[in-house]
Amino acid sequence: MKCYFNGKICDLKDVKISPYDIGMLRGYGVFDVMCTANGKPFLFEEHFARLEKFAKAIKLKLPFSKKEFADILEKLLKANGFKKSTIRTVLTGGPSSSAYLPEGKPTCYILIEKFASLPKEAYEKGVGVVTLEFGRQFPEIKITNYLEAIRNQNIKNKKGAMEITYVQKGKVLENSTSNVFIFKGEVLVTAKDGVLRGTTRNLVLKLAKKKFKVEEREVTEKEFRSASEAFLTGANKDVVPVVKIDGKKVGDGKVGKNTKIVMELFGEYYEKY
Repeated sequence: MKCYFNGKICDLKDVKISPYDIGMLRGYGVFDVMCTANGKPFLFEEHFARLEKFAKAIKLKLPFSKKEFADILEKLLKANGFKKSTIRTVLTGGPSSSAYLPEGKPTCYILIEKFASLPKEAYEKGVGVVTLEFGRQFPEIKITNYLEAIRNQNIKNKKGAMEITYVQKGKVLENSTSNVFIFKGEVLVTAKDGVLRGTTRNLVLKLAKKKFKVEEREVTEKEFRSASEAFLTGANKDVVPVVKIDGKKVGDGKVGKNTKIVMELFGEYYEKY
């Protein structure tokens, strides 16, 4: 497998990250994940703009321009040759002699992976989520610290759920690796603040406005649990129906008619991309 590492395209086995990299020692890093559509990076412009924003937020600079990033991805996708790929870009503070302070040499690498789709059943029959009282420290950016999500995987797995939904002070925020939406009748609602505004989330909002009234605002836990329909969105998940919350049915426990419309709108956009 070919990857990008600190300015060069190389074999994955040749990547050597310093044990004094403060991405490892201190969790000082950000990342982005995108997938391909018809062989091209899906929503590339949005992903690059977001990656720049993430880097700036932790006072680092990307080592490439948008054009250079596009050229790197084109070479990597061709070299790895997967029919559909997941693209993972990581930027950390780099090696530090103090094991604490950035020294101006960030580490950056890009991984190309064969896309791993969710089971077909997840889209046809829906999935479950479990709630957890938690709010990410910097919800507007994708930092490399996923401690809370990872240490609570056993709770999710025991309950047969696919995702963990973060709830804080009675407000529903986001999932551990995706955004969450609900339908209140014909109105589509999603959290506006305290969440990562994912690229798939943003596209779904744009597409859904063609068919539904859309509201970006606070979502109460009571609204979430009494929603007529629910679904989640993510770059490597697309649109996934949610039919159970903490083991209890959403609506009638089946994929809702409005959720199906959103899935169709997204699918049509994706196929034409």
